[in-house]
Amino acid sequence: MDKHLKALASKHLDTKFIKLDAENAPFFVTKLAVKTLPCVLIFKKGIAVDRLVRFQDLGGKDDFVIRT
Repeated sequence: MDKHLKALASKHLDTKFIKLDAENAPFFVTKLAVKTLPCVLIFKKGIAVDRLVRFQDLGGKDDFVIRT
């Protein structure tokens, strides 16, 4: 997931991409109800509006193609 988000971040400079280590951030893991990794949370105006868990919404694999 990291490589895909890194590619997106370089193309969307007006968007903040933040990586958080779940082991070092138990408060956020609990508060955001993260149960499975990787988990990508999408926020809009400070409110979580969507999430991607594992790669299930992306074909089940890490070799998906990013369209920007």
